[in-house]
Amino acid sequence: MIDNVWRADAGAYKKMLAEWLAQGILQEQLPEVAALQGVMQQSEHHPEGDAYTHTLLAVAAVDDDEDPRLFWGVLLHDIGKASTTVRACGRWQAHGHAASGAVLVPQIMTRLGYPGLAADVTWLVKHHDFALSWNLKPGDSITPRQRKLLAHPLFMLLRKLCMADAVGAMNPSRSEDFWRLIEQEIANSDSRANQYSLQQRQSSFHSTREENK
Repeated sequence: MIDNVWRADAGAYKKMLAEWLAQGILQEQLPEVAALQGVMQQSEHHPEGDAYTHTLLAVAAVDDDEDPRLFWGVLLHDIGKASTTVRACGRWQAHGHAASGAVLVPQIMTRLGYPGLAADVTWLVKHHDFALSWNLKPGDSITPRQRKLLAHPLFMLLRKLCMADAVGAMNPSRSEDFWRLIEQEIANSDSRANQYSLQQRQSSFHSTREENK
């Protein structure tokens, strides 16, 4: 019986998943994850093996005291690969798997009894491979659309999902240069925001002085 009361942290859900695996009921509870068994990935990017093995390794990389939305985002991030993976030009490809997986998340979370987590987990799954599509290089400028993603309230959870994804691919240092660029952009954005706030306070101060003269 699934407890549909939100659990306090990721560790409680990791324990629940471990129990499903030990009892052999993953197929019953999460057929979308079980379907990743045997779904092949390109070996130079995923030496760990199929998408199922990758997913379990990524989940193991989530700290027990983390936000439960991170657990679910990591567990479900590649479920779209079951329907999108094909062999083309001698390579395994899963184009569009993030979007395909995100479509499945609301019904999964509702079925398991956690509809309140569905929207945030859907967003995490939908955007988990954003780093690949951006393909940023030193000196590149961030577009307004990209800057909007960086400012999203869930972005820090998304970053942790990407880190767990890299660990699951047995390459925790993957995209280090990219994340350095992102960190610099976030720092620059914070600096711009602080400067704007200071200017606003100064403007308000001078306006008040003029009014009181």
